[in-house]
Amino acid sequence: MTTPQFDTLRAAKTLKKGGFDETQAESVVHTLDQAVNENLGTKTDLKLLQSEMKQGFTQSEAATDKLRSDTEKGFTNANAATKQGFADAKAATDELRSDTKQGFTQSEAATDKLRSDTEKGFTKSEAATDKLRSDTNQGFTDANAANKQGFADAKAATDELRSDIEKAILRSDAANEKRFATLYRYLLGMGASLVVIMITLFLVN
Repeated sequence: MTTPQFDTLRAAKTLKKGGFDETQAESVVHTLDQAVNENLGTKTDLKLLQSEMKQGFTQSEAATDKLRSDTEKGFTNANAATKQGFADAKAATDELRSDTKQGFTQSEAATDKLRSDTEKGFTKSEAATDKLRSDTNQGFTDANAANKQGFADAKAATDELRSDIEKAILRSDAANEKRFATLYRYLLGMGASLVVIMITLFLVN
């Protein structure tokens, strides 16, 4: 009768599905393979196999329990971290909301101050413009008055100069007429003297 072949790969897969890790599964499969191939299925071997399988299951259960405990701790820590994260996010959101609200308040105050300063600036500018307009109008008025007075003074000075020139011409004409009359009488006297002299010389000859 042919001894059936022991499927080590299938046995290892089965043991892994049962919770054994790879090392444990290989150890059990190796032991079973030796027991089957060497036909050493003694009571001692079976007890050894049973002990190793029991130890493997115990280690697997312990590993499973540790994994479950670590997983629970992980979930607990994750929940705590998540709660803390939500709390931190809420605190950061509240702080951001407060800072944003304060920023809007400060921005609104700055905008109101800028609007007030701008209105004051326009008021001052308008007042300065009105004063400049008034001063300019007054300057034109004063300039027109000064120009009129200047023209009047110039006309008066021109009239006075014309009068003085006319008087000077009249005086010059009178003086010239007097000089001409004197010269005429002088020449007339000289001519009469020359006539007397000529008559005298004629009579003497």
